[in-house]
Amino acid sequence: MVRTVLEKMIDLATAGFGLVAALAWNDLIKQLIQDFVSPYVPKGWGLFSMFLYALVVTALAVWITSYLGRLAALRREKDDAEAEKPSAEPAEPQTAIGAADIEEAVLRAMIRFRRMERGE
Repeated sequence: MVRTVLEKMIDLATAGFGLVAALAWNDLIKQLIQDFVSPYVPKGWGLFSMFLYALVVTALAVWITSYLGRLAALRREKDDAEAEKPSAEPAEPQTAIGAADIEEAVLRAMIRFRRMERGE
């Protein structure tokens, strides 16, 4: 019970920080386009700037999600390899949250976010 609640809290915190980070990147990309692209684009071409912004954000999203997908696949392979090894010692109960737990929670949050975006 406590572990489930803790996992949910980690998922929610991760999703919240992910949203804040996404909004920060959103502002940065908009400002970069406004400062470095808009001065060279003729007046009335605001649609071009918006299109460029959409392309940049899409490229970043594809790159990041691809990277996270590869990271998740590597993690699964590592977990599968560890599960196949016979263990001579009994497993110790986990009492603290490790880096692997945090990584797993981040990956789960990203997967949920992608499903929400797709409307699943």
